[in-house]
Amino acid sequence: MADILAVNLESAESCVQAFREASEIGCELCHQNGESVASSGYSCSACDVCAGTGISREDCKKLHAFTAKVSRSGDGKYLYECPLGLSYITAAVSGGQGKLLRLTAGPFLMEDKQDFEEFDLPKLKDLSASDIRNVMSRIDPVPVADPKKVNAFSQLLVYSAAFLSGVDRGGEAYLAELEDTEAWERANRIDPAQTVKLVNDYIGSNFGRDISLLDIARHAGMTTSYLCRLYKRECGTTVNAYLTQVRIERSKGLLAEGVPIAEAARRCGFSDQSYFTKVFGQTEGITPLKYKKTI
Repeated sequence: MADILAVNLESAESCVQAFREASEIGCELCHQNGESVASSGYSCSACDVCAGTGISREDCKKLHAFTAKVSRSGDGKYLYECPLGLSYITAAVSGGQGKLLRLTAGPFLMEDKQDFEEFDLPKLKDLSASDIRNVMSRIDPVPVADPKKVNAFSQLLVYSAAFLSGVDRGGEAYLAELEDTEAWERANRIDPAQTVKLVNDYIGSNFGRDISLLDIARHAGMTTSYLCRLYKRECGTTVNAYLTQVRIERSKGLLAEGVPIAEAARRCGFSDQSYFTKVFGQTEGITPLKYKKTI
């Protein structure tokens, strides 16, 4: 601990605990080599989600060490994903005598765990079906964060890092949004409202086909993971949930016109009548047959 005397240990423990209680995301203060100084909640040092997948913890350590340096630029924070796709935020802390520590929040997800399992994990080419099952058996402690709140949490992390560094980082300079998701979108000329319209229009025109989230993301010109986050943030629901909603609403119209159940299912993109009946019952609380009888 001789090289971190400039950081008060009691203050460090108080900061990580307060952040965790406010955000419900694990937080820890570490040396760049990963040695923990203070920790609260389910933080990286406690995370075992990648165990047994072939992903090395050394890769994680190298990534985390790198982020401490990167976070010193811009607005003082860095939002990123580990090799497995779990999200983290890091802010640099000055430990005195040129030493650099990192205050890291995470792991957390910014999407439903089901979406993470179905769309993010399969994209990792080195993961087998067995690896994915292993990951999901360990994912329960990882919290899901509302994307709308992540920027606020990250700014809180910056202020905590400033406090631990003994530096006044207040003022306009640290209210910049260089790492803010919305600022990134503006810089890359991504209009969230236009993206949502593009997605909804595509679903409206193609719900009767066997389309996947990957098809929709490609049409929108972005990755499935990024599209899921943007859409959930803007609409408060998932792309898949909206697709299902459209299909069910259109099927209700067909059933009202007297179209047979099997034909309505086919026209609305369902693979078979039994699956259609299951989804219809889950969303409407009634089977398609009983629905037809109520019309």
